Amino acid sequence: MEDNKTGFWKDKAVLVTGGAGFAGSHVVEELLRRDHTVRVTVADDLSSGRRENLRSVYKKVRFVRGDLRELENAMTACRGQSAVLHLAARVWGVEYNQKHPASMFRDNVLLAAQVLEAARSCEVERFLMTSSVCVYPREAAIPTPESEGFAGTPEPTNEGYGWAKRMGEFMARAYHREYGLKVAIVRPANAYGPRDHFESEHSHVISALIRRVARGEDPLKVWGDGSQTRSFLYVDDFARGIVDACERCAESEPINIGAPEEVSIRSLAETIVKLSGSKVRLEFEPSQPSGQARRACDTTRAREVLGFVPKVSLEEGLKKTIEWYKAKTKK
Repeated sequence: MEDNKTGFWKDKAVLVTGGAGFAGSHVVEELLRRDHTVRVTVADDLSSGRRENLRSVYKKVRFVRGDLRELENAMTACRGQSAVLHLAARVWGVEYNQKHPASMFRDNVLLAAQVLEAARSCEVERFLMTSSVCVYPREAAIPTPESEGFAGTPEPTNEGYGWAKRMGEFMARAYHREYGLKVAIVRPANAYGPRDHFESEHSHVISALIRRVARGEDPLKVWGDGSQTRSFLYVDDFARGIVDACERCAESEPINIGAPEEVSIRSLAETIVKLSGSKVRLEFEPSQPSGQARRACDTTRAREVLGFVPKVSLEEGLKKTIEWYKAKTKK
């Protein structure tokens, strides 16, 4: 890898859309460790991004407020930037996704379309489109290779979001072909860690379980029968993979950023209960939506192209996240 202070990133002005959110704030910190000038967009009406997520680097970041679904705001954010890492998104849990497929599709497509057009108009040198493993169909091979990203239809429980992410990828590749914009496309697996969304409507499985265990919910009811599997990526690894992909894989071909470790939801819940020092009982509910039976991405390309291998194991990452949440809720 190039020395980031003398190579590609030297003197680069970088925009991170959604940079005050959970994952985005860690990406901002990773960029600042590599000696960049970073601009962050904030749109309180659309995202759950919070400036407090960037408290440790607040004075090093320039904030731009505005709803990126409006082209004028996207242009203001992109103007003068060398690279744009697009992480802004409307992201919710399974229940919300099932009830709001239209708004999930509309808002995420609008965000991608307006930021891409603004980046082109402002002659941005490089663009990173953050997609998702939600683009993959329910019947995808496990582990899932990048080649299946447009096979069939996305997992039904995340259909609106999954289609929006597919359209974001298509637009990014189209801008590369028509305008020559250098584009990296990443499909991150389920990221988790400190600053994750622990509120009930926003939370995904790990943050929701940690919150409910900490509150002493007993029995702890878990949707599905517990046999469904997922792979999870600690957010520090997520941030490192995202930045590396933008630097070294701007060829408009998607790349999975994830962990090879696949775990059942039952085992995950049991581990969270154990690491939390709790005695709550688990109760699974097979009649409730549980999403895809298995979801784990093939990380071969990330390993071969980027040399990307997660540094934080699931158990270690869960410990760090539980400790962070306990410390936060004591304040």
